[in-house]
Amino acid sequence: MGFFSEIDGELKPSDEYLSSHQLQGYEEGDMEHEDYEVEDDEVAMSLMRKCKDCGKAFTLAGAIKEFDSYFDGEFFYMEEFVGQMCGKCAITEIEDEF
Repeated sequence: MGFFSEIDGELKPSDEYLSSHQLQGYEEGDMEHEDYEVEDDEVAMSLMRKCKDCGKAFTLAGAIKEFDSYFDGEFFYMEEFVGQMCGKCAITEIEDEF
């Protein structure tokens, strides 16, 4: 699966990711620690994920690029969605809110 998974309503690192990586300074439910930047991790960025909205496969790198270039700094994918939706669905969700 992806870097973060929703477990009991909280986003937490997936078991698959934690089996091969160590997050120093990570506390349960904490995504603001300074020891880890997901954009620097090739594995996390290239893993295929399934969009929770449309069900299509996507990579985090592709979703970030599509979303961030579309909004050109007004919104940032990792602040809004953290790997849960493909770029197209994430863009649609933000546009529907406004």
